[in-house]
Amino acid sequence: MRPLVPLAVLAAVLASLVQALLSPPLHTGDETAHLDYAYQVWTGHLPVFEDGLVLAPEAGSVPPVQWAAQHPPLYYLMLAPVVGPLVEGGHVVAAVCAARGLNVLGAGLLVLVAAWAARRAFPAAQLLAPVTALVVATTAWVARVGGSGYNDVFAALLTTWLLGLAAGAVRSGLTWTRAAGLVVVSALCLGTRLHTMVMVGVLVAAVLAGVLLRTAGPLGIRGEAVRGATVRGEAVRAAVVALGVPAAVAASSGWFYLRNVALTGSVTGGHPDWAAEHLDRVVRPVPEVLVDAGFWTQLLAVFGHDRLPDAAVVLLLLVAPAALAAVAGVRTAGDVRLPAAERADVLLVATGATAVAATLAMQLVYTAGGGSPHPRYLLPVIGILAMLVAQGLLSTRHRLPWAVGLWCAVPLIDQAIWIAVSVPRYAGPWPDGSLSAPGAWVAWGLACVTVAVAVARLRRVSEGSREPIQAD
Repeated sequence: MRPLVPLAVLAAVLASLVQALLSPPLHTGDETAHLDYAYQVWTGHLPVFEDGLVLAPEAGSVPPVQWAAQHPPLYYLMLAPVVGPLVEGGHVVAAVCAARGLNVLGAGLLVLVAAWAARRAFPAAQLLAPVTALVVATTAWVARVGGSGYNDVFAALLTTWLLGLAAGAVRSGLTWTRAAGLVVVSALCLGTRLHTMVMVGVLVAAVLAGVLLRTAGPLGIRGEAVRGATVRGEAVRAAVVALGVPAAVAASSGWFYLRNVALTGSVTGGHPDWAAEHLDRVVRPVPEVLVDAGFWTQLLAVFGHDRLPDAAVVLLLLVAPAALAAVAGVRTAGDVRLPAAERADVLLVATGATAVAATLAMQLVYTAGGGSPHPRYLLPVIGILAMLVAQGLLSTRHRLPWAVGLWCAVPLIDQAIWIAVSVPRYAGPWPDGSLSAPGAWVAWGLACVTVAVAVARLRRVSEGSREPIQAD
């Protein structure tokens, strides 16, 4: 089973490379703004919305304002030593390629961390981790931001890391190592993007709830009650997490959010009035957005490359597997042979559902305020969504390899259509002789081969397994 996750990591790297090779440098104003932010950090400054960009590239999309300025600077601190010298040397295209290269590696690391988190959450389900890895690897918007100079893949990596830490604490107990990890990674999340606060809040609450349940009685796959000194130790560590997370966030990035308030009047640092005037953003009542089918199909199309219809992608790649997972969960819940000690499963499932629901609610309010319901805004919960999809695929039992193969084929086919449509649109080689369409097609072909090999390996593993193929 071990080669499956590395194959999924390679598939994610190759799929992200498709985006990196085919999309022209600074093709979107967002990428230009992110690159400019990193360069400004390199020069010892933080960007200001109204001051616009310092970068003045000869080609590409240049936004009229610095609309990435509201993001905290952690991602750009990492990017600055790579981007800064190249921009100063006049190699803007090389700087773009370097930024994309780091994100390509980040996409591969995200797959690895997602598999680790799935293993920590449900260790009894042997095939959940590799299937989750394959789902993340072929998720369209992992590849889209993985091959672009955006901060989303780094934020998703951190929230998925936090998910694994929290799951381990709920499942096996809150050790000092896990407590320290929860505090540090929570601070890193809020140092990257503000909307990761949903995952931070929900996961920390789940850990604290797990400590309460554990100290009150059996919790976890072993069903061992915790008593005496261990109870006191868990309580102390829980207090450290409860107090340490907000303290670490305040100490590491509180100054930046206070800066947002000083400059814009809000913690988010957004400029809804400017967006409404210049970007045709419209403020709508929340109930109106809630019943807008277009909002849901656009937001939930995180698995598609925008070439296949969003509604079809949502139904095939998310709703159908989620329904299978729900049916399997109901059947499992009705099995009286399950030990009462499996309360950890219930808590982890409830945590995942709460995190996804809270993220959707946040995007609902954001869109009602004039924001865009972009699929990449769901990447902080991609680990949870991937486990949900994987659970649905696992419920097919002996048809598992076919189900996984067909699921992965849809976003790969969608990406092929995207390449075919984009080649004439982005005709001509990149500056400095950078690769474009040929390299993208080669990377896509290798990604398909890698996924096919992984699915074939999954078939051998699933056929050789004597245990039921399920994720309960």
